[in-house]
Amino acid sequence: MFQSQDILYIVLAFCALWVTAFMCWLIWQIAMILKNINDTMSEAREKMAKIEEAITGIRSKFEKATVGLSFLGDGIRRVVEYVMDKREEKLERRIEDSEKKVKKNKKLVEDN
Repeated sequence: MFQSQDILYIVLAFCALWVTAFMCWLIWQIAMILKNINDTMSEAREKMAKIEEAITGIRSKFEKATVGLSFLGDGIRRVVEYVMDKREEKLERRIEDSEKKVKKNKKLVEDN
């Protein structure tokens, strides 16, 4: 029948089988964890790229709006300057006209 040494070898072979099965299962679990990490990192990269793209789009829209507003501001400033110049010219003409009238009236008064 079996001797004690044969039983020892059978038990050791059975233990080696279980250790090998455990190591294969452990390696499989580690590989699945690393795969999940890799998938998560890929999704994170994609989302970061989308966020970066959105921020770039927003930035370009703000830059375009800023340029448009600066043109609008310059236009308004020029219109206000034009109106102020016209008012000033009109006021100067009125002053000149009133001075002429005063001189004319003085002359009429002196002549009489």
